[in-house]
Amino acid sequence: MFEAANMVTRNYTVSTLAKWFNSFPHYNLQFLRINNTFSPEDSDYQESLGFWAAVPAAWLTVTLFFFLVFFCARCCSNGTARKHPAYCLRWTIGILSLIALTGVAIGLYGNVEADGGVHDFATAAEKANKTIMGVETQVNGMNRDLTGAMTPLVRLRDLVTNLPLAGKAINDTIIEVENLIKELRTIPFDKEGVNLQLVADDTRFYEYYRFLGTILLLVLELVVGLVALCGVGRGSRCLLIFMTCLAFLCLFVCFGGGALYLAAGVGAGDFCVSPSTYIKDQVKDDVIPKAVLEYYINCYPAAVNPFSQTISQGRRRIIQANDLLREVEGLTTNLPETKEIITEIGGQLNATETSFDDLVVLVQCPTLHEEYVDALNAVCYDALEGMAYMLVSSLAVGLLFTVSMVLASLAWQRLGRRKQYIEIDEEDPFLPPSGMTPAMGRTSQGPLTLQASVQRGRWDHYLRYSGDRGEREPLLRDNRTPPPSYTYAVTGRDTSSSPRFTDQ
Repeated sequence: MFEAANMVTRNYTVSTLAKWFNSFPHYNLQFLRINNTFSPEDSDYQESLGFWAAVPAAWLTVTLFFFLVFFCARCCSNGTARKHPAYCLRWTIGILSLIALTGVAIGLYGNVEADGGVHDFATAAEKANKTIMGVETQVNGMNRDLTGAMTPLVRLRDLVTNLPLAGKAINDTIIEVENLIKELRTIPFDKEGVNLQLVADDTRFYEYYRFLGTILLLVLELVVGLVALCGVGRGSRCLLIFMTCLAFLCLFVCFGGGALYLAAGVGAGDFCVSPSTYIKDQVKDDVIPKAVLEYYINCYPAAVNPFSQTISQGRRRIIQANDLLREVEGLTTNLPETKEIITEIGGQLNATETSFDDLVVLVQCPTLHEEYVDALNAVCYDALEGMAYMLVSSLAVGLLFTVSMVLASLAWQRLGRRKQYIEIDEEDPFLPPSGMTPAMGRTSQGPLTLQASVQRGRWDHYLRYSGDRGEREPLLRDNRTPPPSYTYAVTGRDTSSSPRFTDQ
């Protein structure tokens, strides 16, 4: 009758990641080690999860204190660091930024993986709810058919008052139908009507905002990495300072997310190591009987369906009622008005007997057990793995941003300001040629152009050999002679100290 015992079912196996999270030592706030059994209602267990959440928070506190001391020391320094391109620092920051972007990509992958696991859990909950509701719907339909047969049975009994044997058979039929209705009411195992569809809808609702919020935070981390790459690529002090400010904000996001994911990972690992034990302890017997819950959770090949006796008894009652109805039909051959009523009652009893075949399939354990295993795999494999990826991403990116902030503060002080270009007249004869390199015009006194050196040589030669002609002819006659202000700017000395005009 029940083929579920011979069916091969898929069982849940504990993942390695769940065992690893479960192996974390559990301490309460008094630093006393407690049991790692999943019990979220216990205050000591809640403190143990808070203990692991405090680890990234303590890391963040130490990091902030380090930055306080570091930047105070930087502000108090004399600022005598030489300004040079700082290629080594820039390359290091660039490499760290690329690694941080890789960590952000891992976080994005973990977020998608966790989201898929949560949605798979919601889907499994919906399927389980449909199966439970299917059993309840089937039983209610059978009860309606049996209740509908009660009215014609009473009418039939009133018609055979003069036939004691027929009346007794009808009374026995009524008793069988009433007992069958009572027994069928025990088959729906969800006594309080737990709505798993509501659980699935709430799960999807909260997961939508969690997924979207995580994406936004990861995008912020992505922006920090890109700004760092642009800053070191262009050698921009402003971009590096801006990156440092954003990275400082991201530290709270990274370590805060790390605290949340670490505590959730430890709790999920504890649950996934022994989920059946926790579920059996939480479900009350007046909601779902223990034997029924054990049957659907484990679904052993040799397990006995807890409803097998009720269904078998119901089949026997239907058969007995049909036999009694045929007996009444034989006793009432002289009453043609009873034939139509007997046919109506027989049709409803036959429909109920057929419904027993569908009910047997619905109450078998493989269907609900598959949905139970799918829900556990979604939480303990996909969602837990995604959570682990996000945990690694948060802590790694936080550490990389910490190092990048330190290096960026060293780099922006050593990066010189960009030179400002002044619009000039390219036809000015005292400007250097356009193809001249900076090295051609560099002297011991500073960067002087080659043209300025040539003009100064001409000026000294003119003063030395011009004689009286130098006094009689104005200086402005030679169009190539620079004005005094330019001479001072080029030579770096006052013209008053130049040799006097003398007659040769």
